[in-house]
Amino acid sequence: MTAATALEPGKIDIARVIQQTFAVLGRNFTTYIVLALLLSGIPTAIISYLQAGNIAAVQSGNFSLGPAYFTTVAVGGLAAIVTSAILQGALVYGAVQDMNGARAGVGDSLATGLRAFLPLIIVSVLFAIAVVFGFMFLVVPGLMIICAWCVAVPALVADRTSILGAFRRSADLTRGNRWRIFGLLVLVWIIALAIGTVVGLITSGASFASGDPAALLRSPVQIVGNLVTNTLTSVVSATGVAVLYVELRRAREGFGAHALADIFS
Repeated sequence: MTAATALEPGKIDIARVIQQTFAVLGRNFTTYIVLALLLSGIPTAIISYLQAGNIAAVQSGNFSLGPAYFTTVAVGGLAAIVTSAILQGALVYGAVQDMNGARAGVGDSLATGLRAFLPLIIVSVLFAIAVVFGFMFLVVPGLMIICAWCVAVPALVADRTSILGAFRRSADLTRGNRWRIFGLLVLVWIIALAIGTVVGLITSGASFASGDPAALLRSPVQIVGNLVTNTLTSVVSATGVAVLYVELRRAREGFGAHALADIFS
C-alpha cells in the first residue's frame, strides 16, 4: 500500500496535523506568544496569585472556605474560559492566514477574536459544562464530547454559524475521525505534561527555600513558571485546534485554507 492510498478518504493525517501545528507556530512565534501572554499566561498567573493569597489566609485562620473563596475560584475559571475563547478565535484567523501564505499581526488576530466575543464565550462555557457533566458519568462521555465538539470555536469563527450551529458543525466535521482526534488529545496532554514538568523542575528549587506552600505559590519564581507553562501550553493547544479545523475541512470537503481566507477578507 502506497502513502497516497494509505489514508482513507475523509480521514485526517495525524502526522500532518502535528507538523502543520508546529510549522504555523514557528512562522508566527512572536505574534502567537504575545497573544497567548495577553489572553492566557498573564490572566492565569494573576488568578493563581490571588488564589494563593486565599490559601495563605486559610492557613493563618483569617479566611474560611466560604462563599467568597468559591466565588473567587468560579470567577477565575470563567475568566480563563473567556480569554481562552478569544485566543482560539484569534489563532484560528492567524492559522488560516498563515496556511494561505499570508501573515496575520497581533492586532488583526485579536480583532477577529474580539469580533465574535459574546458567542465565543457562550460556546466555550456550554462546551465546558458539557465536558464536566460528561466526566461525571464515568469519564468516557466527557472524552466523547471533547472529540466531537473540539472544533466548535473555529467553526463559529470561520463558518460564522450560530452558537448551536457551531456544535452541529463540529460534530459533523469530526465524525469518522474521532479516534484520531482522541490520539491527538493524548499527544497534546503529553506535551502539556512535559512542559509543566520541565518548568516545574526549573522552579522546584524555590520549594526547598521555603516551607510555606502558599508563600511558594506567590513567589516570583513560581509566578514566572506558571506564566511560561500556561502561555506555552495554551499557544500549542489553541494553534492545534485551529490547524485541526482546517485539516478536517480539507479532508472532508476538499476545502483548503485558501478558500477559508476569503471569509476573513
